[in-house]
Amino acid sequence: MRRERYSPLPDAHTETWMYLVCAEIDRMAEPPGWLLAAREWWFVLATVRINGVMNPSYDAHLGEDEARIGLVQEIHERVLRRFESFGEKMPRLSVPEGVWAFDGSVPTELFAETFASFAGVLRGEGKDLEPDVVA
Repeated sequence: MRRERYSPLPDAHTETWMYLVCAEIDRMAEPPGWLLAAREWWFVLATVRINGVMNPSYDAHLGEDEARIGLVQEIHERVLRRFESFGEKMPRLSVPEGVWAFDGSVPTELFAETFASFAGVLRGEGKDLEPDVVA
């Protein structure tokens, strides 16, 4: 299954998700080298203020390796649970300059569907990261 996805979502959503993924990897005692390499790319997505399409490069970092896919699925699920624990507002977090949405004033509901989409991609749910648009 192809897991490569380009994010047509607001840049801030992708930046915030990637930052939370990196923070979760940083909590691991001994992450494998391939995951640290992926984390480097995801941290770039979280911090360099790319305007336009962002690509988490799942295919390049995970390939078809079920162990890698499973580990990143677990990380995504932990991030999703952490996000859900924030309540109504994303809390003020200590983050590098340039990371968006952590001033304690952003309603979590603005990110909920996007974050669930990221977690679902690796489970094979949905065809892309684009949330449903109500016309």
